[in-house]
Amino acid sequence: MSATSPVASLRDALHQVVGYLNFSGGASDAKTLAAWNYLYASAVHGKPLSGPPAWLVIRQWLEETAAEQAEAAASPGGFDQAFSLIRLLFSETLPAYLDRHKDLLFHQPPEQVFSGFFIGRVAEALLQSIVEDPAAEPQAAIQHAFERLDDFVGYRPVPMLEQATGAPYPGEYLRPVPLYIAAAGVTDGPYHGIVSRAIDALRETDPAILRAACFDLKRMKELAFDPRAYDFDHPVHRRPNYIFGEWDPDAIDPNGFFERFVIRQVTLDSLLSRVEEDASDEAPAEELLDEAAAVLAGTILMGSGLSGWGPGAHTSDVTLKSLLDPIAAYRDDYYHDRIDRLPEHHRQRLRKEVRLRRQPFGAARQHLNAALAQLRARQLQHVQLARIYARMGFPDSAQKQADKVPVTSARLMCRIDCLLSGGLRSLRAGDLTAASKVPQEVFDLLRRAIDCGAC
Repeated sequence: MSATSPVASLRDALHQVVGYLNFSGGASDAKTLAAWNYLYASAVHGKPLSGPPAWLVIRQWLEETAAEQAEAAASPGGFDQAFSLIRLLFSETLPAYLDRHKDLLFHQPPEQVFSGFFIGRVAEALLQSIVEDPAAEPQAAIQHAFERLDDFVGYRPVPMLEQATGAPYPGEYLRPVPLYIAAAGVTDGPYHGIVSRAIDALRETDPAILRAACFDLKRMKELAFDPRAYDFDHPVHRRPNYIFGEWDPDAIDPNGFFERFVIRQVTLDSLLSRVEEDASDEAPAEELLDEAAAVLAGTILMGSGLSGWGPGAHTSDVTLKSLLDPIAAYRDDYYHDRIDRLPEHHRQRLRKEVRLRRQPFGAARQHLNAALAQLRARQLQHVQLARIYARMGFPDSAQKQADKVPVTSARLMCRIDCLLSGGLRSLRAGDLTAASKVPQEVFDLLRRAIDCGAC
């Protein structure tokens, strides 16, 4: 028995997942997704600090369990599909996904993306592709799985060219990372505490406030975060409340309601940073986490009010400006309602805070706004420095500045500036061979940046 072998309490989850991989056609199953999440949680919390990442620990557990079940069943070949899927999923599909989105997910550690729910969604897409075309080569099946999996780009203003409606490029689409799936629960990991409490806060909110926000928790099949680095210079940032998330405009149930809400990772990280930085005897970390969750739920309601409950929620005469006053009204109602539902000691402290800061949950909300403003200033600073260094002919210093910002556009445009500066230096030095290679390299980078939405 290896050091990372599962304990007996994991057997049910392992049997559920192995059985799904062996016999399912890829239909979404909440019980199996919950099992994936349980395996992920066990791998994260049970492995030593120097051990392999959680998703590789899960692979080892599944292979051992499939071997045990095949031996117990005494049926040669009875679990061949499970063995094949485990290998295809962990050895080829997951690494290929990171390579497919190497620009968009450059800043993300694999462990942040490959949660239990995410691996479960990849397995569903892979099974569906295999069932659709059993004779397909493995690489073809993987590509078809990615086409099913990558289904989100969010709000994007697209150009009108020659009277033809534009559309996002295929490389812009990716899969948001699930945080909560109805009937399966909340994902384990660094966001479990804040997300689970935010879901509870939404569940307890006055129904009148939820109606005003066009939000119904029962209709939300999934809450996820956008793994792309947030670009404050992107045109979408001009849309009010965009940074607080939105209903996925392409995820619509048969009744015409949006069913997946996508939030921004910078919002989650900014809210959690206060819990880590400001905890004290007067304001314990548990209370600060409750406040962060309340503000997260509030931002979800704000984003929902802007999106509406579905494509038919807002008529053509409704403007973004006309939505802002109603959103501000129910936002304040929500925060006051949330304070009234907290324990006495916490409630009294927040009421003092309201008098001091002139708004409910003022410390958490102002910390969020300040953190986002600092991120924006840092992006502007490093991006401008990168461009200056590149044009001065210091490519290493330029790249160092660009890498401090996880934004894809900053990194790729910095590389383009460095290439152009190097090409000019080659021309001045009379090295026409080196200079002649630059236009094609720049053009290739520019096409790559356009394809993933960076430019």
